[in-house]
Amino acid sequence: MKKKPWVLRAFVAAVGGLLVGALAVVPAEAAGQRHQAGLGLKAFAVGKDTVDAASGSGTVSIDWTVTDGNPEATDMLGAITIQQVAADGSLVGAPQDLTFSFMPQAPYQASAVAGTMASADYSYAFPVPQYAIGSTAHWAVVKVAAKDDLGGTLTVGRQKMATFGAAFTATELVDATGPAYDGLGLVLNQPLYLYNADASVTQRYQIHVTDAESGLFRLQLFLKGPKNATVNGTVQFVTERDGSLQCGPDSTAFDTHEGFCNVDVTLPAGAPAGDWSVSRVRLTDAAGNVSVTKGLSVSPVHVTQNSTLQASDFTVSPSQFNNWNGLAPLTISMKPSGASKGIKSVTVLLEGCSGSVTENPVVAPDGSISVRATVPPIYTKQCTVTGIGITDGAGNSAAYGVAFHGPALDLVATQIPDTAAPVVNSASLDTTSVPASSLPRNGLLTLDVTSFVGVTGFSLTVYDANGVSVDGRYGGLQPVTNGPLTLLVPLHQGLAPGVYTVGFSLTDAGGLHSEYGYPNHPGPTLPGGPLLITVTDN
Repeated sequence: MKKKPWVLRAFVAAVGGLLVGALAVVPAEAAGQRHQAGLGLKAFAVGKDTVDAASGSGTVSIDWTVTDGNPEATDMLGAITIQQVAADGSLVGAPQDLTFSFMPQAPYQASAVAGTMASADYSYAFPVPQYAIGSTAHWAVVKVAAKDDLGGTLTVGRQKMATFGAAFTATELVDATGPAYDGLGLVLNQPLYLYNADASVTQRYQIHVTDAESGLFRLQLFLKGPKNATVNGTVQFVTERDGSLQCGPDSTAFDTHEGFCNVDVTLPAGAPAGDWSVSRVRLTDAAGNVSVTKGLSVSPVHVTQNSTLQASDFTVSPSQFNNWNGLAPLTISMKPSGASKGIKSVTVLLEGCSGSVTENPVVAPDGSISVRATVPPIYTKQCTVTGIGITDGAGNSAAYGVAFHGPALDLVATQIPDTAAPVVNSASLDTTSVPASSLPRNGLLTLDVTSFVGVTGFSLTVYDANGVSVDGRYGGLQPVTNGPLTLLVPLHQGLAPGVYTVGFSLTDAGGLHSEYGYPNHPGPTLPGGPLLITVTDN
């Protein structure tokens, strides 16, 4: 039967915590048959009772046999979890995962060394960690899990594994200190306001963590809010299927000794309104050391249900902006209500434009407040207000817009469209007759132009009496909206005596262009008639 690799990829997520994927759905009748056929752990042995791992190269051989009673199965994936056990029986530090597969495949560490799917033998030299909390550490296999490619599963827990004698004692270097950190703060562009009246909201932090000895295992951030409410987020160093080491969403570490880790902290719907900030950091290394830093007040975020402070009558003006020739201003206005001790600050976020934070905004006679924003020139076609956050003098806040997970805003300003190509009001050459002996030279073409968005490019061609191009040039210009525009007319050496026509086109900042004087091309009539240059014999 053909192997199902997508089922295999999903397996380790289910049994070993290494991968993420969707498990195959197995029909109930077939699942019952496979359960009866069953996977089994027939044998398990640890090669020696003691090992010296202080040098960093100590290993313990582990041998095991897995059976599969389903004759249709063709492959299997598994994971063995090995962990330190304290004197009181509690598990200590980071679990060590040993992954295996019947068919050799990366990144699984071990594959079958003998047998068939019905009964396969495995062997692996497990590298014992160099560091532990004490000079002697007791290690035990606390779990074996496996799944074949037809949905058959096996899970053997800690109690059953003890009957195999799957344990050993290691001499190790002592890691007596916990991890350290610095650089804790919000990930770039995280919102400073969060509206959580109807749904939970998540804030992402980044922290730089280090541990020189045993390496990092787990980190937790605790946020404290009003009424002593707390929430926390936890990440662990996890090896993904592609071999990369992850320490939180969208963050990759080179090894477990140092990393910039992202930690998501979720505030449930209706969590108390007010300022929430990181109050405690708890770090655990692979040996089990814990370091805790308390009394922090890092990166506050304003959480609100818009129940005390509110705002209404949102507007953005102008609704159409002119940024064709430079920066364009925008004004975002609103009318707050329920404020205590005045409005302390207003934050406006925009997509496509630069937002702003206004401290102590002026309240107009009608009770409204306004903040300014800026539209970059030319290429910005639309500015959408994605978030508005307001804080009053008493610390109350209100949040609106998708950026803050708040009530929707419908505030969009667009660029005034470019609907008219450049117009030439007059055109003249500095000379209309040149002797052939004076070539090469450049003539001067002076244009009086009108362009709403500004002329930014040109193309100019010199034609002979037969309409054949003999010279020309093109290029960009600083925007010209009104008045004179001077272009060079190239006349190269060797032009035969005769009459030549100059044609040109102008392109504006919006991409519209107009053509004048091209032979056999329809276009606007050139004021004053064709542009002609006569090359004479002398």
